[in-house]
Amino acid sequence: MNWESLLYAPVGQLLWKRKQDSGLLDTSKPAIGATICCSGMRMSVQAGLSDDLWHWLVSLGWRELASGANRLQLKPLPTTLVTRLFDAQPAERERILMNAIRQITRRPSAKPAERASAS
Repeated sequence: MNWESLLYAPVGQLLWKRKQDSGLLDTSKPAIGATICCSGMRMSVQAGLSDDLWHWLVSLGWRELASGANRLQLKPLPTTLVTRLFDAQPAERERILMNAIRQITRRPSAKPAERASAS
């Protein structure tokens, strides 16, 4: 980009370009054992995370959890379903991920202590 185009480019366009560039840096595949997160959910990276699966997860908004961030505030996806997701064929990924999300968003009708006192 030359100075003339830099001076006459809309500010929003310049910021968007910068945001796109920074997003590309964050998409390197995380190591085994790392925590990735999206929309208040988290999962641990296991063996079997292919480049294809990682790019699919990134396209959905999954990113590696920043160091120092409190992972306990995020709801963990069930490990069995994460394992199944990592082993799944591309056509099955969306269904498995939706099942995992459904499991953590279900709310029990009553807490165990409330059930005992109701009896």
